[in-house]
Amino acid sequence: MFIYPGNLKEKKTFMYLDVLELAIVGVLTVASILYSAENFTLIPLIIPITYLLLSLRILDNNSNLLEQLLKGFNYLLNVQQVFRWGERRK
Repeated sequence: MFIYPGNLKEKKTFMYLDVLELAIVGVLTVASILYSAENFTLIPLIIPITYLLLSLRILDNNSNLLEQLLKGFNYLLNVQQVFRWGERRK
């Protein structure tokens, strides 16, 4: 069941997933199933399952865990930290 939002300018979701994320999970799943059928291993299925779990929008601020992890890494690596050496100003 596809649910349109009340405001049509909002993102369309399907069971806590955006439509784009659902398409990405579908393509990754099909690719990993084809690879698994050729090589008789289920290890490639870990990639779409992990992406699916990280992209579920279940947090309070309507963001997913993947966005929060990327914000954390961005803050850790890219945000300039200001350090002042020397005497304290009074």
